[in-house]
Amino acid sequence: MSTYIYARTSTNEQNVNQQAEYLASKHKHDFIVTEQFTGTTTDRPKFNKLLAQLVKGDRLIVREVSRIGRSTSEVLDIAEQLKAKGVSLLIDNLGVDIDTPAGQMVFTVLAAASKMERDLLLERQAIGISRAKAEGKYKGRTSLDPSVIATAKTLIAGGMSKAKVAKQLNIGESTLYKYLSSEK
Repeated sequence: MSTYIYARTSTNEQNVNQQAEYLASKHKHDFIVTEQFTGTTTDRPKFNKLLAQLVKGDRLIVREVSRIGRSTSEVLDIAEQLKAKGVSLLIDNLGVDIDTPAGQMVFTVLAAASKMERDLLLERQAIGISRAKAEGKYKGRTSLDPSVIATAKTLIAGGMSKAKVAKQLNIGESTLYKYLSSEK
């Protein structure tokens, strides 16, 4: 029976180690898994690997609901997977352990609230972008130079991991995956 801390941030501007250190200072643990990867996709390599290795009696600690997923259904699905395996899940900022009926109810409500908060944020962002476009101030993100993608492909073909390639080229891992998938 092991206790795992999972810390994830979505962008290079966020500090995943700070999140991990905070959780480690509060909770007795055996392992820490950190990941800098977008939360908008369920294809989070380290998180998926962690989920696969968890066994009955293990405990998973995350800072907040959004570290597990963005949609209510995604969060609840992962919670059910963990429950079926006999893995305990603790959401730190809520103090909620989903092993109890009351904890499950609170968790479900908060997962829905988290989804609503995300949707409202995207709505406000879209309003701001629309206004900026109308004022001629918003140009969108600039595309990556094709030479950067060519370099990335060469490095990956040479055996370097995509995470290391992204770090070396100073681009986000999710950006690299996006450009690689659009090239197919």
